[in-house]
Amino acid sequence: MDQLRGQDLKKAFSAATGCLEEYRDTVNALNVFPVPDGDTGTNMLLTMRSAVQSAAEGCPDGRDHSVATVSSALAQGAFFGARGNSGVILSQFFKGFSDALAGKEDLAAGDLALAFKLASDGAYKSVGNPVEGTMLTVIRMASEAVEGAFQGSEGDVLGLWETAYLASLDALERTPQQLPVLREAGVVDAGGLGIVVLIGGALRSLSDGGSSLVDLSALSRFQRAADSNDGRLIKPEYLAATVEQEWGFCTQFIISSVGELDLDLDRVRSHFQETARSTTIVGDGRNVRVHIHVEDPAPALSYAESLGALSEIKIENMDSQNRNFAAGAPRDQPDQPDHPDQAEGAALALALLPVAQGEGLAHLFRDSGCADVIDGGQTMNPSVQQILDAARGTGAKDVIVLPNNGNVVSAAEQAAAAEPFIHVVPTKNVPQGVAALLAFNPEGPWQENVDAMAAALSEVASLEVAKAVRGTDIGGVAVTEGQYIGLLEGLMVTAEDSPEKALRSALDRAGLNAGAIVTIYLGADTSVSDAELVAAELESGFPGIQVDLIDGGQPHHQYLASVE
Repeated sequence: MDQLRGQDLKKAFSAATGCLEEYRDTVNALNVFPVPDGDTGTNMLLTMRSAVQSAAEGCPDGRDHSVATVSSALAQGAFFGARGNSGVILSQFFKGFSDALAGKEDLAAGDLALAFKLASDGAYKSVGNPVEGTMLTVIRMASEAVEGAFQGSEGDVLGLWETAYLASLDALERTPQQLPVLREAGVVDAGGLGIVVLIGGALRSLSDGGSSLVDLSALSRFQRAADSNDGRLIKPEYLAATVEQEWGFCTQFIISSVGELDLDLDRVRSHFQETARSTTIVGDGRNVRVHIHVEDPAPALSYAESLGALSEIKIENMDSQNRNFAAGAPRDQPDQPDHPDQAEGAALALALLPVAQGEGLAHLFRDSGCADVIDGGQTMNPSVQQILDAARGTGAKDVIVLPNNGNVVSAAEQAAAAEPFIHVVPTKNVPQGVAALLAFNPEGPWQENVDAMAAALSEVASLEVAKAVRGTDIGGVAVTEGQYIGLLEGLMVTAEDSPEKALRSALDRAGLNAGAIVTIYLGADTSVSDAELVAAELESGFPGIQVDLIDGGQPHHQYLASVE
């Protein structure tokens, strides 16, 4: 096969999505952490569904579409439908394909090699701190194999796709050697398996089922490995595409090209990857949006000014200890209000938008002044598009999003990268979200609110209690299926036969004292009387302690709790 048409590409990734749906549970089962969670397989599948739907709407059947048009539609759909960390990375994979195929009618072997290369580059660039032994490695190894096979020959599209599949499968097998937690758990990387399924599913479609290399049923052997989860905890946020840092300045601006000269997006990305942290650089040859964290914004702005015209400059002090420095910044980068009407004394329209699951938690946030609540969290991560729609629906000039789940942070930050009026405080659970809520001042500017809310996260210890869906041994804590596990700051610290025992054991590890304030959120099926017994024990053991019980109604955690 010498070339692919747009419809071939569309059909291939549609078939690959069907394969991922078939293996979604297998991918999910590889997660070492034993809490019920839609996680990698579900997030990748929902991202792919959005990509395929976008291609179907933008490139309807019955017409001969170019690969440029199809790949662009896939990339746009994946971007706005990305869910969780794995979905955000996958969206950047398709962005790389779209960039490589821009202006192309057909996809030849050389185009495929470039597409895989840019897809790998985009995936790595989407992560602030790339970790090898993850889906990033699988994508990169497939890319390098395709590039190596193409060198020095005209190549064959189907042959190169087979090369990518075999290389991805080999890379997947090696992930436990690169990531200690996988080696200890005896499993391969879940996101890596998702990539193998997608590449293999596309290959099976392109070969009309004739490729002897693609026997996806063989991948089910990885599911059996998931039953031997005896390793340490994999933190849900370890694949986070962007990590908010609590130091220096969050600096945002748009660079617009001047005259006929286009901007070099890769060059801009490369520069800021070397000179800044927590970088998110998106755009095209005419406009590039930059979101970075730096200790001094002046060099970043100076470099940007050398490339083109600057607009929408926003400088946020991420650490109150740096306020004196901000006050002495050069005249052309002052820490000014973002909106002219704010400088004139008009009230700044600011909305708070949390993500939460459970009727009680939704009422709690709404009754506390939140503009709305995005329904989602454990097992149901909202998409980038859902976050964008909810933020726009508030009608506010600036919106602060509280993800309240480690696997929702990436989607929230991607929404913020798409719309400058959206800002994210990276809360990773509901107790952190409530702590941020209490620090919210609706009359203050969003910059000060983000600073205060981020600082409040370190003042609360967060606890969770959930029922284990399988047995494992993490961090020296052995748990059998059906037991209740207690987590403190995301780490499993206990496993007990009842949710109340797990809660009490986790609380004991949180450093309780007579001056502590403990807030306990009851799950949908939790007995109020059982929770009251725990509260009574705490009040008896720590005279003066304050214990508040709140009906959270969350479906997957018997208890959530915070200690201040």
